[in-house]
Amino acid sequence: MKKAKLFVTENKLMKRTTATTRIQQHTIEENFSDGRVKLMKIQMTPKVEPSEKLKLNLKSLQSQNSKNIHNAINFHITKSSKIFRSTQKEPKTKALMKKENEEENLNTKVSKRKPRVIVDLQLMKEELKQLEDPPITPWEKKLSSGRLQYEFFNISCKELAQQLLGKILVRYLENGTILKGRIVETEGYLGTIDKASQTYQNKVTPRNIPMYMPPGTIYVYMTYGMYHCFNISSDGLGCAVLVRAVDPLEGIEHMADQRKLSETRKASLKPHELCNGPSKLCMAYQLDRQHNKYSVCTWKSLWIEDDGALSDFRIIKSARIGIASSGPEWANKPLRYYIYGNKCVSKRDKKAEMDLS
Repeated sequence: MKKAKLFVTENKLMKRTTATTRIQQHTIEENFSDGRVKLMKIQMTPKVEPSEKLKLNLKSLQSQNSKNIHNAINFHITKSSKIFRSTQKEPKTKALMKKENEEENLNTKVSKRKPRVIVDLQLMKEELKQLEDPPITPWEKKLSSGRLQYEFFNISCKELAQQLLGKILVRYLENGTILKGRIVETEGYLGTIDKASQTYQNKVTPRNIPMYMPPGTIYVYMTYGMYHCFNISSDGLGCAVLVRAVDPLEGIEHMADQRKLSETRKASLKPHELCNGPSKLCMAYQLDRQHNKYSVCTWKSLWIEDDGALSDFRIIKSARIGIASSGPEWANKPLRYYIYGNKCVSKRDKKAEMDLS
């Protein structure tokens, strides 16, 4: 019985595992034209049972799917790694580029910076020449006969700033109009030692050259890009006196008209408001930068007189206005002078007035 069973199982296994081979005869094709012979390979394919075919197909599909999945995963991994690398590299490259740009900007800034030029005043004789336009006609000579001469202005800056108080500033316009006003407020700028002065530390520019010129030279400069300030040079290197306020005496209507034109004002100004500030004075007197380098000692259109009418007055000494950037030492020095009790003063110092009284 055992032998029979074994025979049956062996027979079944033989049926399952036996593979038939199909031999394809190789064909010989002779080509008599070129004398070549082509041989076809003998192909031997095992005969597989249908059940085994299904198993093989499933396995092949599974293996194919696994390969596809594996390839897809690899693709996504490589893609994400590339993105990660690019994101990691990008900030570095940007930072490097930014650093390079900053270095380039610094280099350009350094190259654009102009070296400081030391100006020799002896070599600037042409620039330092006084402009001449003296009175020629008998009328012009008679009109300016009372002007103060060079000796009056050839004193120290502090002295001149105080000596100018009470004097008459006269303007003779081309149309024959005469303007007069009493100087009631001044400021002194002590040249190369004064941190608030435009000539501090021997600074020389095309603008401040009149401050280095002989005493009595007119210096008009622009501030805030629209306002003018009128100065007169004194003795001392780079020293000048700023005339801050004038009390109008003659030509008041013309002064008012000039103020209206300059500021497009509709409301009328009171007389004490016409010249109560350096820029207001320049507007009313029609003074600007084209009048630089003329001298009040010789110019036919502007001079200073002493009528002797106002001699007994008290002078208030206080800090100058608008120079806080020069530091507390020079900003607080009492280099502003004004006539006590005059309405045309631009700004009163009540503390200094109390100390005086």
